[in-house]
Amino acid sequence: MDVRNPSIVLHYRHRADSLFCAARDLSTLNADLYGPALGVIAVHGAIALADALLVACEGDRSRCDDHREAARRIRSWCSAKRIAEAGIKHFEWLIDKKTHFSYDDRRVEPYDLQMAKVKMDQFFAWAFSTFPAIAQMKETSDA
Repeated sequence: MDVRNPSIVLHYRHRADSLFCAARDLSTLNADLYGPALGVIAVHGAIALADALLVACEGDRSRCDDHREAARRIRSWCSAKRIAEAGIKHFEWLIDKKTHFSYDDRRVEPYDLQMAKVKMDQFFAWAFSTFPAIAQMKETSDA
């Protein structure tokens, strides 16, 4: 895969990595105190990684307020290139929970927060195995 706009891809990749690490760290702390933040961070980490994938593949990230559009674009690109798209379902799960994690009046259950971390991990694992050029990017060599 020929990565388009490597410096922009790396920008979103760094953002995604930062949020991924924050979610990992929060998951080891007091779940009652920090748990709700974990869901929000997992969602935004996945959105940042999706932006990196879209820039790398198509040259531009999604600008739509509905992040499902990013998932549709990634799925469409993978389908056209005959690339396994199974990992996109994890991103879609996170997007479906975004409003609940961020704005809902209902309590976010610990199970949903654990699942958010798992889904984020699964989406990152799929993205990095499916797009190794993005996983291997380094600021000094690629951007």
